[in-house]
Formats: sequence, structure tokens, C-alpha cells
Amino acid sequence: MSQIIFAVISIVITVAIMAIVKLVDRVKFKELTGSHKIVVVVCLLAIAGELVYLSTSFGLLTYAFETIASIGVGLVVLGITFQNKLKNAAAGLSIYLGPRVNLGDIIEIDNKVGVIKEIHLTKTIIELNNGNEMWIPNVKFDEAIIITHKRNKQG
Repeated sequence: MSQIIFAVISIVITVAIMAIVKLVDRVKFKELTGSHKIVVVVCLLAIAGELVYLSTSFGLLTYAFETIASIGVGLVVLGITFQNKLKNAAAGLSIYLGPRVNLGDIIEIDNKVGVIKEIHLTKTIIELNNGNEMWIPNVKFDEAIIITHKRNKQG
């Protein structure tokens, strides 16, 4: 019963702190542009502190820590398992977002020359001079020496 009383008192104190900060912002900082950001930060810190206090008082963090630890271990195992795919996916995003290579560019890799036809998340497909397709893992664009000839832009 005493935990509930302390929790209610804590919530009242937090609300009072947030109200005082907002009042000070309105009265003292009304001419200062961007002061509302400080108020938001203070309120978020007060709310976070209140949540930590309440969750430790009522033992809610025990289950949260166990769940977060289990998820973390699972993500590490998945990360190790799919390491190559994740590298290729990160490289694919880099290719997609960066200006290094574009569709239609002529590239030379491993003594083969071709035109970029498709860029996927984990691989890039080029059409070789003889008409065959070559699939290049996107991580190769970070690890290998690639010569890129930009296509001529008409316009």
C-alpha cells in the first residue's frame, strides 16, 4: 500500500515540475526562440525518470530486462548467421543511395566488361559484351577494384 502512495506522490511531483517548467518558459523565455525545445527535453527527462522509478518500485523492469536480453542474444545469432547477406544488403543500400554507379553505366570487374542492367538489394546484374549476364554481390563494390565508365547523358 505504501508503494502506491509513494507512486502517486511521485507522479504529482513530476506533473508539478513539468507545469513549473512550462510556466517559466511562457513567462521568462517568451522572447527566446526555440525555448520550447528545452521544455520538451526537460519534460521527456522527467517522464523517463518517473517511468524508471515506477517500474523499479513495482518490479516491472525484471521482465523487461529478461525480454530485451533474450531478443539481443537472438539478434546476435541471426547477425552471425546472415553476416554475408547483411553485408551485401548494406552495400546494396549504399549503391542505391550513393552516386557511384547507376543503371546503364559500363563497369569493368575481374577483367570482364558489361553494362549495369539491374541493381538489387544483395546483387547487381550486368550484361556482358557477349550477351551473358554476370551477377555481382554488392559487397564487391566495396572490396574489389571496379572501373566505372559513366553513360553519356543526352539532353
